[in-house]
Amino acid sequence: MTPRRGLIWPLILIAIGVVFLLANFGYLAPISFVALFSLWPLILILIGIDIAIARRWPLAALVTDVVIVGAGIALVVTNSVAPGFVPFAIGGSNEPGVAMVDVPRSDAKTMNLRLSAGAGTYTLKGGTSASSFVHADSDREDLRLRSASQTGDRIDVRIDQGFTGSGFRFGPSTASHVTVTVANDIPVSLRVDAGAGDFVVDTSDVKITDATISVGAASLHIVLPHPTGDVTISVSAGASSITLQIPDGVEARITTTGGLTSTHFDDPRFKGTETSGYASAKDRVTVKITAGASSIGIIR
Repeated sequence: MTPRRGLIWPLILIAIGVVFLLANFGYLAPISFVALFSLWPLILILIGIDIAIARRWPLAALVTDVVIVGAGIALVVTNSVAPGFVPFAIGGSNEPGVAMVDVPRSDAKTMNLRLSAGAGTYTLKGGTSASSFVHADSDREDLRLRSASQTGDRIDVRIDQGFTGSGFRFGPSTASHVTVTVANDIPVSLRVDAGAGDFVVDTSDVKITDATISVGAASLHIVLPHPTGDVTISVSAGASSITLQIPDGVEARITTTGGLTSTHFDDPRFKGTETSGYASAKDRVTVKITAGASSIGIIR
């Protein structure tokens, strides 16, 4: 047993602490313990390096450990996988995945909708439906209706997209193309948690009451809703490209905080960070963006 072998766990704990510290201050998108746990194979790699070269070349082993831990954390932070692929995974749900999820209508008057998206392309839009509150389609069997429960006049719906089935899963898998259609005649409180990929959240034909959107390293295009009252949309992102589209007749304010971001207002209706009629409007949208190294464009 070499003296430096005890550095493996301190290195891992320090790296995890730095990641969560940066996330708390808005320099990174939110990171989950589940995502960090997916790095468990690194422990085997570090132990192998320790056994193989630590006694003979302790400094080289230490440097290698630091590089490997840093690369693993960067992989979780940026979700930097090859285009069209999703990362390695372990375990999953005991429920089989499906290519289509449908939430039939009830007598509910409002809806809380939570969507969990993995890698790939993901589109949310509004639509007219006499039979469904929410309808989701995927070109893979990777969707799950996690829950759909009604309390009084409110229905709570959660749809997950990602690995399904039980047991171990090794190796890359082709990314999905998912489309979610939300009924346009029910007020919706929306939450979207997404990883790496191309995401379109078009709420122009959805009765949004509020929305929270979190993405990792992604391309994110948001079309704002036609609001009733003061609608707040909160966006948190890692190293991403974000585009906000403001439909005609919508008054909006856009504020940004966080790390290295560049914001471009290409919509002539904006004076500073808000449209000319925002201050006096009864129906308006307030967008708050917290991002890392991101480019933000405001278009019409």
